[in-house]
Formats: sequence, C-alpha cells, structure tokens
Amino acid sequence: MPANRKIPHIAIQNDWNIALQNENGTAWCSFKYIGETSVQCTIKNVGRDGKAFEVTPNELSVNRISATVIQVTHPESNTVCFFKSPDSEFVNIHKKSVVSLDVSPGGLGVSVCTENKLLVWETSTGDVRRVLEGHAGDVYKCALFPSGIVVLSGGADMVLKIWSAETGQCPVTLRGHTAAVTDFCIVDKGKNIISVSKDGTAKLWSCGQAACLGTVVKLDGDINCCNISVAEEGLDLGERTDPLQEHEVGTQNKILLVGCESGIVCCVSVYSKKKFFSVKSPSAVNSVKFHTKSNVVVGCQDGSIHLYNLKTSECILTLMESCSPVLSLLTLDSGAVFVGRADGTCICYRSVAQDNESTARRLQFTGSDFDPIYGICSDGKKIYTACRDGVIRSYKLTGELDMMFKSTYT
Repeated sequence: MPANRKIPHIAIQNDWNIALQNENGTAWCSFKYIGETSVQCTIKNVGRDGKAFEVTPNELSVNRISATVIQVTHPESNTVCFFKSPDSEFVNIHKKSVVSLDVSPGGLGVSVCTENKLLVWETSTGDVRRVLEGHAGDVYKCALFPSGIVVLSGGADMVLKIWSAETGQCPVTLRGHTAAVTDFCIVDKGKNIISVSKDGTAKLWSCGQAACLGTVVKLDGDINCCNISVAEEGLDLGERTDPLQEHEVGTQNKILLVGCESGIVCCVSVYSKKKFFSVKSPSAVNSVKFHTKSNVVVGCQDGSIHLYNLKTSECILTLMESCSPVLSLLTLDSGAVFVGRADGTCICYRSVAQDNESTARRLQFTGSDFDPIYGICSDGKKIYTACRDGVIRSYKLTGELDMMFKSTYT
C-alpha cells in the first residue's frame, strides 16, 4: 500500500453479532483517519430477515453476510472491512490475561496467563488436560513442537523448559541465558531450538543433550522476538569457520530473524553465524515474521507495520493505519498476515505486499472489548487469539469464510 494513501481505521461493537440479532437492535460503529477525530455511527437492524440496516450518520454502509460476518464499507475512501465474530470462546481455561498460546492440528492447545498457569487443553472443547508447573518466574512464551505432544516454554527465570503434554513432566531444562527469555523458535522437527533473551543473545540448543551449542548472534540491548525460515537461493550466507557440532541438526539452510527493543531488525545464518541483513525501525520491535522467503514483516510499538526485502534491505511498504502498538503477528503460506494490537483489534491482510488496489479490504476478528491481543496462532483450520480479558477465541477459516476470502481478495 502506498504510504501516503489515507485508509480509515474502522471499528465495530465487540458483540455486534448479538446486538444486531433482532429487529430494531443497534450497535455502534466508527471510523477515523490516523491523527484525526473519529466519527461515531449507529447501526440499526430495520429488517426482520436481519439483513437490512440503517446507519446514522450515513458515512458508512452495512451489509450482513451471515450470522458471524458483517461487511462495513466507507464509500469515501473505497474501504471495505469484513468483521468476523468468534465461532468459539473459551472462558474457563484462564482467569487472567493470556500472554501466549499455540495449537496443533492434532487437537491440543497450550497457553499461559499472567497467573503463570501454563496449561495444555483440547482445542475442540477447551477442557484442560495438563497443568505444567516448574517455572520460577513469569512465563512469557509457550509453543508446541511439530509432534504436537511436546511443549516448550520460557520466561523471566532465564530458562527454557521442555514438557510432555501427555504426562505433564519436564525432563529437560535449558540454562544459559543471563536475562529473561522473550521468544524462541524450533528448528525443523525439534532436535534443536533457538531462544532469544533480554541479555541480547540468540542461543542454539540441543534438546536431547540439554546443552547450549553456541550463540547465533549477540546484539546490544534486549531482543524481543524471533522467527526462523529456510533461506532463499541467492542469499549470501557466508562460510562456517568452526566445525559442525555433533548434535547440531538441520541448521545448514536456516536463517534467523530477530527484532529488538532498540528498533534493530536483523537476519543471520544459523549455520555460519553471518549477519546479512540489518535495518533500524522507527520504534521498538514487538514481533517479526517471514512473509515469504525474501520478505519479512515487522510490527512496532508505534503501530507501524513494515515489509522489508532481505536481499536489498529495502522497505517495500509501510502500513500506518493505527498508532496502537503491534503486539503479535501471524503469517500463513497463502500470504495472509494477521496483526494483533494493543487496542484489541486483530486484522487480516490477505497479502500486505499486494494491498495496492483501488479498494482497500480488511478482515477483522471481533470479540475483544479493547483488550490487547498478545498472541495469534493457527492449526490450519482456525485462527486462535490470546487476549488480556483471559478469553481464548477461535475463528473458522473454512467453508463460508474461506469463500469470502477468495471472492474478496483474489
């Protein structure tokens, strides 16, 4: 999207799907251009079939697609936003803010809240199956290994722990960081992992040996986030100068992306330890993801989203549609990018690199009443969000919604 194009930020009442169920039911909706005063509108259901609406003032138009999807259009800017209400809300897993979560295609989820309750649960029902106890401080991050039955966690106590989701036992604890572990990623099937920390390092670990295999990169200041990918052909990854360690598996073609509190974003070869990409973002970096093998998405504290090219270090585009901090990102193989913010919005861009049409389109997941979205994940069929209100919400990406994606964005 051209940086100078004004796209309004559209918001809707978090429980619009309930409020507009019956005739004469009302819900609020608003829009604003960044830096300007918002315009508040009222949506009223004026049809017994639930598909006729009156909007006052009339700067917006509304069309209900289904029981869980509504379309709001801002004709002046030719902006269309589809709002999708949750298909499931799990309110009994946690009672406090959910700060991290992950799910597997096999039906298990893992999440942690500010009470430091690290829990394994069923994605079909929300039933808690295991309580994982053993961290000595706040847990900042949790994830499932590709097997779907092993959990990885890390946090303020400077350690990483590997758990059995089946038994709840923790056979491996990894020690070596000198400050809090803020994020991590799993290499291939999980014989190795990489963690980043407020100590400014990214470390490579052998899970089987419970040992640190070395430091991948050392930076000044806190590292907040990381992501791993397979290197695209043509990237100069350098030559390794030290021998391959016995328990180092699958690192030869892997590249690590890290984002820092200082605004620095860099990419390094896991195998050679060569840094081949480094840029400075305008504010602290809260989340980084590979968008394609050659492009990366960066979400910042000032609300900006940036797309960079790894080969040229060029900033391909900048999205500045909100000043609300970007707290979480999720990218899918289809090119879709999901952005979770501190104002409770979770917006999907079908492909930020291609979002340059005359009509701007968004898909936004509702349910959070201005409570921050700290985490977003997917099991391939649903999107799950971790929210400050303690609720884990899921949204189907199949059937009707999938058809809406195709008709809207392709």
